[in-house]
Amino acid sequence: MITFTRNEIVSATQFVRQFATFLKRITESKQEKIAIIKNNEMQAVFIPIEEYERLKAIEELAEQKEIFEIVKSRESTPEASYVSFEDAMKLAGI
Repeated sequence: MITFTRNEIVSATQFVRQFATFLKRITESKQEKIAIIKNNEMQAVFIPIEEYERLKAIEELAEQKEIFEIVKSRESTPEASYVSFEDAMKLAGI
């Protein structure tokens, strides 16, 4: 679980009223993240664009790895277990 320091947690109202201040803190690397709460529940985390892009790249790599592992596991499938395209379409009701 991610932890937040006291200065990294703001209310939604405070975030809206001081948006420029929080944006400046994030873009100037003075803060790594800002948690936004509403009704005492965390609703969002405000992060720099570079961090968002890094996280998306990691997510994409994880997806590609998962697909690769599926393909590799199917390489050992015996030909007798193959299903023709036509049969697959029939099974799918198409």
